[in-house]
Amino acid sequence: MDLPIFGKEYWFMKFTSNDGSRRQFFYMFGRSAGDIAVNGRYVEGSRIVDDSIEGYCVSWAYDEIYRKITDDLGMIEVKDNKVAWSNKVIQASFHGSFPEYKLEISDCDRKVCSLDIHEPEEDGYNTELMENFKGLFGYRVANLYFDFNGELFGKDFSGKCYVQKVIVIGPLLPWKWSRIIFTNGSVLTYYTSNIGVIGLEYEIRNFMSFYDATTKQMHNFKKAMVHEYPSEKGDKRWVITTEDFRVFVVTKSYCRESFSFTKNFNFSYIENLVDVVDLRIETEDRIITLEETGSGLGMVEDTSGFVI
Repeated sequence: MDLPIFGKEYWFMKFTSNDGSRRQFFYMFGRSAGDIAVNGRYVEGSRIVDDSIEGYCVSWAYDEIYRKITDDLGMIEVKDNKVAWSNKVIQASFHGSFPEYKLEISDCDRKVCSLDIHEPEEDGYNTELMENFKGLFGYRVANLYFDFNGELFGKDFSGKCYVQKVIVIGPLLPWKWSRIIFTNGSVLTYYTSNIGVIGLEYEIRNFMSFYDATTKQMHNFKKAMVHEYPSEKGDKRWVITTEDFRVFVVTKSYCRESFSFTKNFNFSYIENLVDVVDLRIETEDRIITLEETGSGLGMVEDTSGFVI
């Protein structure tokens, strides 16, 4: 299906170890209805021909050290139960049917990863559908949450992951999004999206949720508020609270990857890997801290700018 003239389509796959080790893996690819430059590489808008279209792919990992896998143009193929991306060097395939999938990526003859993806063992939440449209413009997001196991760079790799498909009709607007995985299986997620006009900010969407693995309950909170504290050393910090002060979280970055999108205007997208430094969540009947959840590991997506 072809996108509208201002349409953009992205697939995100993000994998986080939940054993307390700093092991994370990221895979993202997408296409645009019109021409756009991504990280300085020009992507020409084109139509789907024989289930294939040119697109852009970025994949990287943190395995005690930063590892870039690819950041380049290639061909996207969507057919039956398979989504693939490839160029002369990288071959990637995501295939299967709900709730079991497999992701395989190779670099020439070297296997980068082979991951089996399946339903979470806990009875939590595993699907999420969101959309926000104002007239003809807006976005639609589908999230599928899974457990996974397999190999990354020849070593065992298991934990929690999500597969996300995003369709945006209109401009890209700034947001902050984070998903933190704790050792006991709990998950904290927040999202804020704002647009600034003449020094004023207008809120588009805001939410925060916490899945408590101990009680297997989901808790939703009023209005996430995100406060940023840059550092010259690069270990930026975020303090996250809520309108009713029932949540207090402090995260610190230890690795980051930056992307730039240019089309008439500029849009910056930064993925920050973070540790949880402090945690206090007040539910209806108790207070949850890091003593109960164990260490937390995840990502903060930090964006700025504007692109049509």
